Amino acid sequence: MSGRPTAAQLLERPGALLTRTHLAELGHTRTMIDAIFRELDVIVFPGTKRPAVSREDYLELRRRSTYGKDVVRPT
Repeated sequence: MSGRPTAAQLLERPGALLTRTHLAELGHTRTMIDAIFRELDVIVFPGTKRPAVSREDYLELRRRSTYGKDVVRPT
């Protein structure tokens, strides 16, 4: 493996952190990424400027935000 892990690889790693760049790599638009960061706890380590969200929080939000054919989506 070379370089940094991809967003898809990070989704397989418990405890991983996802940045805005990773979420964009997963196909999210800027509007969607902003909504994700508003909804979840954001992690910013002292001395850094790059915020991240936890993989587990992101996957839970994705699960809660997925509506099947038998579930009415809220308006």
